[in-house]
Amino acid sequence: MKVEEVALPGVGRKFTITMASGDRLVIVVHSSGKRELQYFEAGEDDEPRAALDLTDEEAREVGAILAGVLFHPEAVGDTQSKLGQKVIEWIKVLPGSRLAGKRVGEIPLPPGAHLLAVDRPGAPLVPNPGPEVVLELGDTLVVAGTREAVEALKRSL
Repeated sequence: MKVEEVALPGVGRKFTITMASGDRLVIVVHSSGKRELQYFEAGEDDEPRAALDLTDEEAREVGAILAGVLFHPEAVGDTQSKLGQKVIEWIKVLPGSRLAGKRVGEIPLPPGAHLLAVDRPGAPLVPNPGPEVVLELGDTLVVAGTREAVEALKRSL
């Protein structure tokens, strides 16, 4: 897979992802948050086979699904070796936790650890939560990164 990124002044950024098959996915991320997706089959350059516009919220939900936040399939074969020391962990905010009442921006994320989402019971999933999101008892943090960084985060909490 090859990813190319181009700045689009006054618009945002364009990402062209070329798959091993030669198929391409072109994603334009507008400064407004809107996303445009275009799919081109290998060897076709003129017109996309399919096109789709997504709002910022829709794009984040799709991203969470693709990242394995909502369902994490078992890695097999070569995929397992490529994942290596990368992990995704679900960390629950339990009674007595120092996380309850803290804003996401106050969480000391070690280098190599990334907060993908906050799953709050009875509420929609919050993918890529902003620093202003306040954590509550019962929330589950979806964290990804190197095994060492995620373990360090769990120890610090």
